[in-house]
Amino acid sequence: MVSSTEDLNPFSTEIGQWDIDAISAFIHMSDIAAYEAVSGAIDKISKASSIMLESIKNEGKIIYLGAGTSGRIAAQDVVELLPTYGLGPDFFDFILAGGIGSLVKSVEGAEDDKNGSIKELQEKNLSPKDVVVGITASGSTPFVLGGMDFARQKGCATIGITNNFNKKIQQFSDLLIVLPTGPEVIQGSTRMKAGTAQKMALNIISTTVAIKLGRTYKNTMSHMGSWYNEKLKNRSVNILVTQFAIPEGEAAKLLSENDYDIRKCIEHLAKRKPK
Repeated sequence: MVSSTEDLNPFSTEIGQWDIDAISAFIHMSDIAAYEAVSGAIDKISKASSIMLESIKNEGKIIYLGAGTSGRIAAQDVVELLPTYGLGPDFFDFILAGGIGSLVKSVEGAEDDKNGSIKELQEKNLSPKDVVVGITASGSTPFVLGGMDFARQKGCATIGITNNFNKKIQQFSDLLIVLPTGPEVIQGSTRMKAGTAQKMALNIISTTVAIKLGRTYKNTMSHMGSWYNEKLKNRSVNILVTQFAIPEGEAAKLLSENDYDIRKCIEHLAKRKPK
């Protein structure tokens, strides 16, 4: 069994004596453990995508629970789904120990409140159609486990994502994804490879769900918020040019006429494109 994320890494005990090149290379090589952990859990990650997809198709929503690094990674995944795929809080949402403010400043003690997530779950009108996903490197964070326990009592499916083989989170998870990344380069600093593995897993899950919900055209973003800024406007032009082989000027004109709603433009061009 892989050692805990809290264990001492025997290979980096003298890291303070190394030169900068050696430190950088060792941290980089250590991150291979994140890739391997995700690879070993890919079947369960795929199952999580299926569970979430069915929930959304049945008018449920996905709610991530997390504290500290795990919570911030969850929040990042959620907030980027709206501009990327048009999936807002009615589809994916998150609850973070310590509230939104803890995204930028640590709120000490918030993760130890086992009832801290329950009130927020109640405010989100939790229904049995919803899926609650608890993300915790240790697998024992009270804030996360308390919310998962409450969600199960409400009839929700629960998914646990952890970096340790921990029986605590297992008892609250209908599906448990274990990403065993082992001891960190700096003992207990789970913002490193443990966090990297969590981010990789969430990237796979939410992107898969978005694809199967029809939020892409082939391998491009068909529901992107193209009007947000110039970069996204330019990306929208490039998508139409590359996918439909039309001149750049024609793509820009079509987008402008449709208020940069790329979905409408793709639908229009797809209908006229010869099969």
